[in-house]
Amino acid sequence: MPFLRIDEFRKLLQEKTLDDILDEHIFGGVPYVFRSRPTNTDTLYDHLSKRLGVDAKNITIVGSAKVGFSLSPDNFPRRFTASSDIDVLVIDERLFDMVWTTMLKWHYPRRTAGLPRADGDWARHRRREIYWGWFSPEEIKFEGLSFPEVLKPVRDISTSWFDAFRTLSHFVEFTSRDVNGRLYRSWDHARLYHLDGLRQVRDLIANGKDAPK
Repeated sequence: MPFLRIDEFRKLLQEKTLDDILDEHIFGGVPYVFRSRPTNTDTLYDHLSKRLGVDAKNITIVGSAKVGFSLSPDNFPRRFTASSDIDVLVIDERLFDMVWTTMLKWHYPRRTAGLPRADGDWARHRRREIYWGWFSPEEIKFEGLSFPEVLKPVRDISTSWFDAFRTLSHFVEFTSRDVNGRLYRSWDHARLYHLDGLRQVRDLIANGKDAPK
């Protein structure tokens, strides 16, 4: 399947459903970043699958590394370049719920008494992520929190996540790229997030507010 040009993508957003675009071009197909060597895709997915204990079918590259230009409403249609990151989507209900349950164990005993400011800010940030159905485990920080020992399972997941993505640098195929991942609870949560992004881009185009790149 040929990769879409930006003008073709703009037209596609007007002619096809967002669900069809998501399935065919965002979640499906060969990633643009590996267009010359598609087997690199399997190398990346197999490595993350083994290190994270996640089914390889629940891992996919998204964003500019998938289609060749940014799909973020803030950056569309910035082109994918030699310095661009590779964004990876990972679906795993078990890992997501382990983070969620651990945070509840940390919070419930102090629910009525209230949390210190640092703990409260941290909890509010995590609640926003839970509501939207995703975490970035590598970006969860623990400095200054009370009762950090209760959060050890979350720290372990964050560490495993960091190690899984950083050890991709051992492969020559990925040494020149930063590879980052986001954990979603289910494909439904991932679909809703990316469909909303496509909707925002479509609205930008309709209103003539996207950059003419």
